[in-house]
Amino acid sequence: MHSRKLHALIAVALFLLAATVYVSLSAKTVDLWRVALWSLVGVSSYMLLSQLFGFDPHRTRIAACAPAYMHYVDRWELRLGQATLSMLGIVVVTASLFDAEHFVTAVVSGTLSAWTYFAFRLYVGGYRASAAHPRA
Repeated sequence: MHSRKLHALIAVALFLLAATVYVSLSAKTVDLWRVALWSLVGVSSYMLLSQLFGFDPHRTRIAACAPAYMHYVDRWELRLGQATLSMLGIVVVTASLFDAEHFVTAVVSGTLSAWTYFAFRLYVGGYRASAAHPRA
């Protein structure tokens, strides 16, 4: 189960489930269609930006003999950080332009669903090395 698209759909569904639980427990009104839309925006932009910035925890341009902390910083801090901050910027700008009335819902849905995608993908092994992507 290493499909990014399947992981993205599952992450959006998990986030929608969490939003539904929140709505039922808090008795607040939240537009679940808006949550779903911004969740899709957040997850898809995060996926595209991760690919753009070259985030893959098993491939790097750092020499294999480099210390482990260099590999960690390159993969997880620099590349993942660039994707995350860029995704946050895109969601904030897009929400302020197209859905300023529901800005907080849009930003929270976009960012938390993207982190749900990351955590789910990490949990199910989507970031493990495979034969198709050997370690550099």
